[in-house]
Amino acid sequence: MLPARARTLNSLRLLFALAVVAVVLERLRALLRAGPTDFDDAYMYLRYAHNALAGQWLAWNPGEAPVYGVTSLLHFLLVTVISGLLPGHHAAVLQIASGAAALALLAALVTLCGHFCRDVRLCGQYLLWGALLLPLLCYREVFFFHAHTGMDTMLAALANTAVVYASLRLAEKPSSARALVAAGAGLLAIEARPDNVIIAALCPLLALWLLAPAPRLRPLLLWAGTLGGLLLLDLTLKGHLLGTPLPLAFYAKQPWYYRGFVGEFTWNPFLFLEVSLATVSPFLVAVVLFSRRASVRLLLVLLIPAMVTFAALFSVNQIMGHLGRFFFPSLPLLVVAGALAADRWLQELPLAPESAPLVARSLLFRLACALLALVGGARALEAAGRAYESRAQTQVLASLDGYRISAAAPLPDLDSWQASHEIARLAAASPPGTTFAMSEHGLVGAYAPRATIIDVLGLHDPIFARSSFSAAELWRRQPDVIWMPHPDHTQMLRDILDSDELWQHYVFYPDAFTYGVALRQDGPHSAILADLFAKHWQAAYPGLRQDEYVARQSRK
Repeated sequence: MLPARARTLNSLRLLFALAVVAVVLERLRALLRAGPTDFDDAYMYLRYAHNALAGQWLAWNPGEAPVYGVTSLLHFLLVTVISGLLPGHHAAVLQIASGAAALALLAALVTLCGHFCRDVRLCGQYLLWGALLLPLLCYREVFFFHAHTGMDTMLAALANTAVVYASLRLAEKPSSARALVAAGAGLLAIEARPDNVIIAALCPLLALWLLAPAPRLRPLLLWAGTLGGLLLLDLTLKGHLLGTPLPLAFYAKQPWYYRGFVGEFTWNPFLFLEVSLATVSPFLVAVVLFSRRASVRLLLVLLIPAMVTFAALFSVNQIMGHLGRFFFPSLPLLVVAGALAADRWLQELPLAPESAPLVARSLLFRLACALLALVGGARALEAAGRAYESRAQTQVLASLDGYRISAAAPLPDLDSWQASHEIARLAAASPPGTTFAMSEHGLVGAYAPRATIIDVLGLHDPIFARSSFSAAELWRRQPDVIWMPHPDHTQMLRDILDSDELWQHYVFYPDAFTYGVALRQDGPHSAILADLFAKHWQAAYPGLRQDEYVARQSRK
């Protein structure tokens, strides 16, 4: 018969295992019940995956040259593999990709904490760490959202966790093999998201400098040389094969890239950062509550790269940065910092009864400081966010008038996601060689992979990415259908509306399918497209005469 202590430990392990399994199954059930993702950008990966499976790697349009239009090459490969296994299951492919990455991220965090903790009661107790970490993370709105979008966010967070693991392993026992592993992990993290380059560079460097025993110069030089060489080769190959060493989004998301863009100050990095930090608030409290002199070096290794990354992200326009999407990949460093700070505190906790009151007072004081910092920090970020958004009051926006329709009443509102589905069906049914121009092209691109799509935003178009939008370039390509840009792009719309080409060669239906549609009258597929459009019009706007909503130019 087992001793009482062994029976108790086995019972606890079983309890922890049941808790972990219950949380995972419940969260998987919630993901399945959440329905298909409506994050439009995620569907862009499906278009690239479709072309890759057809033998055209990283081509946005069939038959065109490859472009660096996906931010995450690693996520692109994952989506392509899953697409090959599940052809035609568009939304399911995306949610498997982000959901599987989320599950792997949780497993990686549990493994990392269980391996690098020092307290004998926690070291190697992976089930215990799982029972502690999973409920604190899985039930946060932000975590669930990013696990559901189908985007690269979770994979980027997983890659950063791998960098932290490799860095701490390298510092634990510096060696050539571990230096090479850290360099490889860094490159993979950068391929998961280029923003990860700061963490990939700083984490191993700080770990070797602050945590590793001497001698450490040789592993440091080997790691730095390998990572630097891999990055140089990577950038050279991308520049040669894809036309640019950095994703096209890097150029298109620079501040003031889009003239007259309403979203210049509404995609608010201060509020996104507030939401992100709130997601890991228990771990931030743990850092303040449990940090000691013995854990300062470890905390610097984890917190400095995260903070530098946060600061760097303020230099880009965080378009589509819902719920802190750009900040989220760095959050595992804060999770590990809080978890290991608590572990080091437990390891040093004095057991003498006379020290208990002193420990309790210290904890209460630190807890008060942590709560004040959280509340004060949130208020400060909100105030900064309001000041940031107030700059929009002086922003110059273009007017969107200059035409009229004969209908007495405007078109009824159509949900933008429903409109995307309608345009996607139209594009999928269009003749081969039909050219569309649009800004909201994720879902359309995925469901109509053979259609040619001109991306007026420059996320997948090298000309617009490097030179910004040009109406002259748009007309040079003679699109058959223009699904007008999102109304936030006021100057882009103004340039189109002011063009003679629009009024001479197109029939323009303002507000049709939410953003407005222009059909070319003298193109090779005009008659077929007009019939297709009429069918979709009747489905979306039954009983409304199409001819009454044709725009007539009212001013030049």
